Amino acid sequence: MSISFFGLDNAISGLTANQKALEVTGHNVANLGTPGFARQSVVMASAVTRVYGNWRVEMGVDIQQIRQIRHIFNDNIYRTQSNNLGYWEARSKAVYDIEQILGEPMMSGFQSQLNNFWDAFQELSKNPESLTVRALVKQRADTLVKYLNQVGSQINKLQSDLNDEIRARINEVNEITEKIAQLNVKIMSAEAAGNLPNDYYDQRNLLADRLSKLVQAETYLTPDGSMDILVGGYFLVSKGEQYKLVAAPNDDYSYFYTPKLKTNTGDINIDLGTGIIKGLLEARGEVSGAKGSYSNGTPNISTDITIAVDVSNTTSDYLAKVKDQVDTLVNDLISRGLDYNLRLVVYGGSNPAANVNFGKDAAALKAAIPDTPDTGTDNDFQDVIDAVTGNNYGDVNKYLLVFTDKSINGADVADDDTVASYVTALKNKGITMSVATDPAWYEEVSGEEGWGYLASQTGGKLYDITSTDYDALVKQITYDINYDVNTKIADTPSNLNIISSVRKQLNALINIMAREVNKLHLSGKTLSGNDGGLFFEAIDSSRPIELGNIKLSDALADVNNIAASTSDANGDNRIALAIANLRNADLMTGNGKILSLDTYYQYIILDIGNKGLEADTMVESYESLVQQADNMRQSIMGVSLDEEMTNMIKFKYAYNANSKLIDVINQLLETVIFHLGR
Repeated sequence: MSISFFGLDNAISGLTANQKALEVTGHNVANLGTPGFARQSVVMASAVTRVYGNWRVEMGVDIQQIRQIRHIFNDNIYRTQSNNLGYWEARSKAVYDIEQILGEPMMSGFQSQLNNFWDAFQELSKNPESLTVRALVKQRADTLVKYLNQVGSQINKLQSDLNDEIRARINEVNEITEKIAQLNVKIMSAEAAGNLPNDYYDQRNLLADRLSKLVQAETYLTPDGSMDILVGGYFLVSKGEQYKLVAAPNDDYSYFYTPKLKTNTGDINIDLGTGIIKGLLEARGEVSGAKGSYSNGTPNISTDITIAVDVSNTTSDYLAKVKDQVDTLVNDLISRGLDYNLRLVVYGGSNPAANVNFGKDAAALKAAIPDTPDTGTDNDFQDVIDAVTGNNYGDVNKYLLVFTDKSINGADVADDDTVASYVTALKNKGITMSVATDPAWYEEVSGEEGWGYLASQTGGKLYDITSTDYDALVKQITYDINYDVNTKIADTPSNLNIISSVRKQLNALINIMAREVNKLHLSGKTLSGNDGGLFFEAIDSSRPIELGNIKLSDALADVNNIAASTSDANGDNRIALAIANLRNADLMTGNGKILSLDTYYQYIILDIGNKGLEADTMVESYESLVQQADNMRQSIMGVSLDEEMTNMIKFKYAYNANSKLIDVINQLLETVIFHLGR
């Protein structure tokens, strides 16, 4: 009689299976709006047939698994596009912020303030004795420096905010990887017990989606059900283990953070690829945040000048002229606003060449230059190379000024390999070499490269030592040094940094403008007939004039101290006119272009605009790609009410049918038991 109950087992299995299918369908509908949810489906199959003696009994239906419907390939496409979108969104936001700070071109920005400043000096040139116009000059200049300091403060705040955002996003990465590691443990335990924890899968995939927008993460599913995550070739998650990132200072004395991987042996650099964090790093600038950092835009106007004097074939008169012009060199450097350090190398004589550092002590350097030549000796430029390349100069502009009346190696011909080694040694140290010599030694002589080759290869100049006007010669040298310094601070290296690059360009413009105005103002006369002083000064004298570090000279509190003339003659307006004309002077030489201050600023604004347009275009493009990728994966993993309602009807009918079958079997058994058993 027991065999008669097998039909009941079939119906019960169908009832149970379809009841579970209805529960899964209801679970799908309930999570219609849940972020990251992937729909689930019940996989049914015929139950294993049982054998009882000669009987083969079918056992109905069995639920093999409740599977999650998603496609890993689509997930990877979505995460790749989301990663790119996060990167460009961060850049776009930074460009927008810097545009708001500068207020160009619609608001009253830097260009407007600068124009007002030039216009005030133009008015002063028309009436140089007017106290009213002088007060206007002071007022316009004061407005300009206040604006520049305000812009500097706002840019500092923007970089600081981005820096804090970088730290917050690094902490978010750690929070995500910690949760993924915890989910890995739960999933591995569930799978080991033969279960499929689909909701845990959804949570983990949603976290992986967010992580992919922050960093360029690689995800790998392992046979035990865990998800390994690699970034820059390093594990952030491996099974149940998490490896943390830290926000570490990127340089000595820097408050700027950079992501590093924390290990037992110390923090190591890690490349996060593209994503929000990379976009934030480039927006802030991947540069040192130390105070006065040249890489973050502070103008490098420090010059280390080595004067190399050949004493083997010169005259006492020649040496006296060199010695007399040291003061001219120093005074002209000071008038140009350059910080300087002086060194001396005496070579070609009986004594070994040595590089002596005199700092700013011009008098001591002059005293160290011999009064008479060292006759009967010969020069060897290798001595100079050894003397100047053996020093640790630090991060300054380095110049070597050679005074000689001989070829490179004198009586001994320097072959091409020797000269090439000189060039390499100077370039490795970043030294620009200029030579004051007889034009006869400019070009190749007796098979030896001329001084012109060495100078040109290191970016230096040649000067005619036979000139009778040594004062003009030395001033030409300082002019060329100043020109080279200005070129270097105005050049922006090709990189993806945004705010640090803009800061560098603006600081170059401000510093050069201020130093040129100061040089003219120092050369003029005040209304009282006194020598003109500085017009602009640095608030913090330990750093050069730049955004946030500029003020009017205290002496200008009395407008009589504004220098408008070269003499105290009535109507002399030459200084005021010269300062007004600076607006069109070609003072900026950067990135291969010779530009006026106004034109250079226009290039800055154009560059910012181009970066903003590029970022906005890329954001729009990747938003579309992300949406397409999400639509693609939602077409597979997303919940469709129409489909779920169809399934609900299907499973409900199947449930009712099995219920009806149980009822029929129940009636059959009742008849057999109560009627046939009498």
